Amino acid sequence: MAAYIAEHYASTLRMADLARHCHVSVRTLQNVCHAHCGEPPLKALRRFRLQQLQREVNRRPWTPMRQLYLACGLTGSLADRDLFLEMYGITIREHQEACRSKLLPEVAVLPCRTLEAFLPESA
Repeated sequence: MAAYIAEHYASTLRMADLARHCHVSVRTLQNVCHAHCGEPPLKALRRFRLQQLQREVNRRPWTPMRQLYLACGLTGSLADRDLFLEMYGITIREHQEACRSKLLPEVAVLPCRTLEAFLPESA
């Protein structure tokens, strides 16, 4: 599942797509993901997408946020904003401004088991 998400995170993914790829039911996928990641699959997907967004903002801080959101499969919702704030301690906009001014504060990496922990190093 993690490799599939890493490859297709920017596209529209639904639970049924992930379950079909893993050859399990949606309910089994939810149970397995919760057991391994500690959160539902769609939240793990959103967390992975926000990690990608954070990297994209680091690489291209002058690109409009709307383009970066779309490139990462995000909509820019309040849920995205709130989870980013929870993950990094700053808002996405504050992160972009910090990258632009090169005064990027130390961003804490969450000790939780994220989707990336299950990806092979080559992914």
